[in-house]
Amino acid sequence: MLFEILTTGLMGGIALKAYQKQRGLSSNDSGKIQRIMSLSGLNVRDGKDTLTTQLVRKKQFEWGMEYKFRIPLGRSFIDYEAKQHVFEDGLNNRRKNITFNDLRQLDLNKDILLQLQQLWKAKLTEQKEIELSYDGLLIVRVYDKPLAKEVPYTSGKGWRVPVGVTRAMNEFKYHDFEMVPHVVLGGATRYGKSNFINSMITSLVHSEPLSANFYLIDLKGGVELCDYENIKQTISIAYEPHEALHTLQLAYDQMRNIQRELKRRGKKNAQEAGIKERYFVVIDEVGELNAAEAVTKEEKRLKLECQTIMSQIARLGAGLGFRLVVATQYPTTDVIPRQVKQNADAKLCFRVQSGVASRVVLDAEGAEALPMVKGRAIYQTADKREILQTPLITPQIIHDTIQPHIVAKGERVEETAIQPRRTDTVTFEEV
Repeated sequence: MLFEILTTGLMGGIALKAYQKQRGLSSNDSGKIQRIMSLSGLNVRDGKDTLTTQLVRKKQFEWGMEYKFRIPLGRSFIDYEAKQHVFEDGLNNRRKNITFNDLRQLDLNKDILLQLQQLWKAKLTEQKEIELSYDGLLIVRVYDKPLAKEVPYTSGKGWRVPVGVTRAMNEFKYHDFEMVPHVVLGGATRYGKSNFINSMITSLVHSEPLSANFYLIDLKGGVELCDYENIKQTISIAYEPHEALHTLQLAYDQMRNIQRELKRRGKKNAQEAGIKERYFVVIDEVGELNAAEAVTKEEKRLKLECQTIMSQIARLGAGLGFRLVVATQYPTTDVIPRQVKQNADAKLCFRVQSGVASRVVLDAEGAEALPMVKGRAIYQTADKREILQTPLITPQIIHDTIQPHIVAKGERVEETAIQPRRTDTVTFEEV
């Protein structure tokens, strides 16, 4: 009887405290954030007055709190972005509050005291993470739990391929190649670029086995993309720069064939003409095609020609059913051809070593501040920028997906986008 009374009282007290916090009746992080801003030198002196960052509104979500502040004249979003690590360190202390959502997950039919002990231990060890953005007001999102460090692979649908899980309510993000045809990937070695390429190809083979076609260039010696050499969707694959030129030339010739056919039909693009086939030109480590690093004149000519074809595919290929995906470890201005970057409205950037490298890929800093977590990246489109955790694909998943599509060398039949694959053939005989 005494145990039931103590347990009921304890749960009631915790529930009341959590309810008060949920309704904003107790302290929250807004005051602490404003104090951190003040102590870190973000206030502005205007004569005898001190202009501070003012809280405009706050809103609670399942993942945490969102605060909107009006910043004082004389400050910019960059000033606050530079202090992000200061905000996170200030918010992460050892005094953690249990929320109403935490209590909802407890099972009252089991050992409640043990569950409370485990919950309290978890609350002491978890770390809050924040995101900053600006839309006229400074937006500070405080997440109760950190972003997952590992996300299992999930296949996409159609031309939508998995990109990763965002912080907000663990929403899974997909990239739609029909909406945004070209993608640039950047990031230091071993952080996830090749893993993303593998998950993209595997998803396309699974979802569109009859319509996906690949021109693959793996300039890491073939260690990343060799699994796809003998699948029927791969038209050409290259492992060396001179082979890359051949593969790019094949892709360019096919693109011109489709262009001529569209002109003959009087159609504007592949979608309007009803052409279902899509052609993916994937280049892993495009830095190996940097003409500035060529040793001989012949090597320089070859690499310049490769860059010229890449630029032409980037400019003309979208409406013809061609999709360009380029990745590099060392994002500098002379590695990614300008036309490729300007025509790629989607960028996926993993951690890089400097703000300069981040600006090359994203036209903004931020990727250099990502945590040292494999698969953590910034996914940026024309109108949005999000931090996410990309899915991890295993060799077994790749093997199981592509195994039914492997053909012996010499069995692959060259086909064009205007000649769809046939499943039945009619034979006429003279009687």
